[in-house]
Amino acid sequence: MSELLLFGEVGWEIKAQDVINFLNANTGEDIAVRLNSGGGDVYEGIAVMNALRSHDGAVTVIIEGLAASAASVIACGGASHVVIRPNAEVMIHEAWTWADGNAADLTKKVEDLNRASQNIADVYSARAGGSADEWRERMRAETWYSAQEALDAGLVDEIKDARKATENEPVAASYAPRMVAHFKYSGRRHAPAPVNQSPVGVPKEESKTMGLNALAKELGWEEDALRSALSRLKNESVPISGEVEVSYPSDVKIVPTEKIKIEPIIGDKVEESAEGVEIAPDVEGVEDAEPAGDSAAVQLAKQAGLTFAMGDVAEGFTAEVDEGGVVTVTAPSGAEVGSTAAFTVLVNETAVPLSVTVRSLSEEPDEDPAEQPAELSPVGEPAMVNKKVLDIDTYNELKAAAQFGWSAMEAKKESDLVNEVDGWIRDGRISAGLRAKAVAAMKRDPATARDLYGANPVNTIPRGEVGYGRQSADSNHEGAELRQKPNPFPKPKF
Repeated sequence: MSELLLFGEVGWEIKAQDVINFLNANTGEDIAVRLNSGGGDVYEGIAVMNALRSHDGAVTVIIEGLAASAASVIACGGASHVVIRPNAEVMIHEAWTWADGNAADLTKKVEDLNRASQNIADVYSARAGGSADEWRERMRAETWYSAQEALDAGLVDEIKDARKATENEPVAASYAPRMVAHFKYSGRRHAPAPVNQSPVGVPKEESKTMGLNALAKELGWEEDALRSALSRLKNESVPISGEVEVSYPSDVKIVPTEKIKIEPIIGDKVEESAEGVEIAPDVEGVEDAEPAGDSAAVQLAKQAGLTFAMGDVAEGFTAEVDEGGVVTVTAPSGAEVGSTAAFTVLVNETAVPLSVTVRSLSEEPDEDPAEQPAELSPVGEPAMVNKKVLDIDTYNELKAAAQFGWSAMEAKKESDLVNEVDGWIRDGRISAGLRAKAVAAMKRDPATARDLYGANPVNTIPRGEVGYGRQSADSNHEGAELRQKPNPFPKPKF
């Protein structure tokens, strides 16, 4: 098992790029992440968390001293198993920042902080259970957890000492004071006990009158054995044999600069498995977890337990995917007609391929008129509003003209790019030897080419005379008389 040390401040000593480099060098291996951090940059912490999540081996995070703020997000969101040392601590709080500016600037900053805090609360909720709103309450209070409290809260999976404790051995400081200088409390000993927190496996209502010790006595269990059993129960995953097949259409076409939406093809709804697990139908009177207003695609995706995220995006294109798996693709202006752009969509972290073919503006979309229902007027007759009927010869002539216009436009665009490069050569911005390379760069990405070549100062490559030669008086070479002219640059006169 490879070992990764994350000690220090997130965004400074702990950087996502370093973590990604380590994971790439240890592809497929199980790794142990030893963590001791008072937090730092929230988005750098989320990037580290997502890098650990993407690793294809098991990730065990060991909290050696402190996992506070962004570091607690790394531990709770990035690990498949979280271990905490007996004297270590976990702290959670709301995102915070420095700010200046006018009222609009500060209002925007408040919105950004609330969004970041909600994202963090979702991470805690996903690991420990409970609602994100409950975790926001604990974050607002700046809650510190001892090792046992973190285990009871569900933030960690196991308390494990690094070695057998020596009697009367002093406990070393577990974090640098500068890392907690901006927190409300300077550690668990100075902070109040976690509030509104039920022991693992015990409903909140019951926990008010029955602690873990009392429950163990009532059940006839040892307290440690009950805690261990509840922890295993809480973190056990129940496999469901039902599967949903997700794919995307293979015949999608797009015009340069066009934006299109591509809906996923989700297989038949999950059937009842051998164990009798199935997706429950809507029942009147039972609260539905789905928020009102979701589209049919989003509802179907959530019902099937699907999550979507964009993976690979073709160069020059932009693409994003929503909760229902609908992908919005925008083609660049320079997309080559007839080329195919490949994408991947991560469905429950599994890559599903998606491709689009670039067509010309004059090319007809692949539609079968026989399959298109006729639009009917109120009296049942085909509607002819805003439609013109053309004879076939006129239609073909217009189609050919459109095709010619598109080709002419593309030729004009290419000619303008070449002329712009020739202008750079005339101005002395680049040498003539770079012409072919600069033209190719302009066709590929005009903005980058202009920054790379066209932004050079005029006469970077001199185009005019920069000196004057003079033939000696005794030269007998042919043409020497022509070169024996007075020096055009006489000495200055005063």
